[in-house]
Amino acid sequence: MHDTSDVRCSLIIANYNERDVLLDCLASVVRAIGEDDEIIVVDNGSSDGSADAVAEVFPAVRLVRLPVNRYIFGLNDGLAAARGRFVAFCNNDMKVEENFVEAALPLLDEPDVFAVCARVLDRHGQEQGTRTAAVWKHGLLFYEPLAHSETPTSCFFAVGGQSFFRRNLLVALGSIDELLWPMYHEDIELSYLAWKAGYRILYAPGSVCHHLGGQTSRKVFSKDELRSFVRQNELLTVWKDVTDPLMIAQHLLFMPLRLMTAILRRDRGTLMGFKSAVVRLPKALKARRRVRHLARLTDREVLERVSIAAVDRPLVATPA
Repeated sequence: MHDTSDVRCSLIIANYNERDVLLDCLASVVRAIGEDDEIIVVDNGSSDGSADAVAEVFPAVRLVRLPVNRYIFGLNDGLAAARGRFVAFCNNDMKVEENFVEAALPLLDEPDVFAVCARVLDRHGQEQGTRTAAVWKHGLLFYEPLAHSETPTSCFFAVGGQSFFRRNLLVALGSIDELLWPMYHEDIELSYLAWKAGYRILYAPGSVCHHLGGQTSRKVFSKDELRSFVRQNELLTVWKDVTDPLMIAQHLLFMPLRLMTAILRRDRGTLMGFKSAVVRLPKALKARRRVRHLARLTDREVLERVSIAAVDRPLVATPA
């Protein structure tokens, strides 16, 4: 589907009760956008005056006010309001450098590129490992952070709060799947689905942002709850997206061992995550039928393309 929108890129920022952090983020994003771009703030029912502050300090920013906290899935509400040919999903606890947008969008020129992942540094300037490869281990899908590359490379997944997407493809794939509510691993699941549908994800070394990290989730959920979300969504990703019979057999083979280990270690997070994943199994199996329809590559073909050996090389030859 050809998108003829006059807006180039919609940068969507989700926020919940982080007024000052959000305003700092917006100040940096405003400096990074072009005249044909737009900024959308999705406020997840904040009680600290975040939305009113945005309206006062940055009147050109479009506001989507939600009555409740939809966590990362508020970005889907922003996507519904977005007008850009491209969209960026942004965390509120990040500051972007002035090249953040301009260094990323050219990599989306190829029609089979689904997303571009920015280079993310922590508050001390250390790499956060957003250039990644995929690893299938003990029946689950994991990622391996790779060293920064000065030239663009393939990338396993587009980090949910610091990446750019081709909007029409994002909409076609369903964006962030609320099966994985309320958070974590949803960017891995979406990216794996995109690779399986025959699209690519790239790492943009020149698109740089600085991420504070975990400013909202740690205030809302306990440590066990946060761990349970990861475990829940690791399982749901396999149950929804992986269709290779041998890989499914490996997954089922390791399941009893994984649960027994959690019991012996009194790992409440893993056990809670397994229970909540099982409750969602019927929805995962229903979604699985759609994945089969979208798939252009097998699981093994995807893993070959996003393995360490495949990802850890530049897309173009490095000048001598």
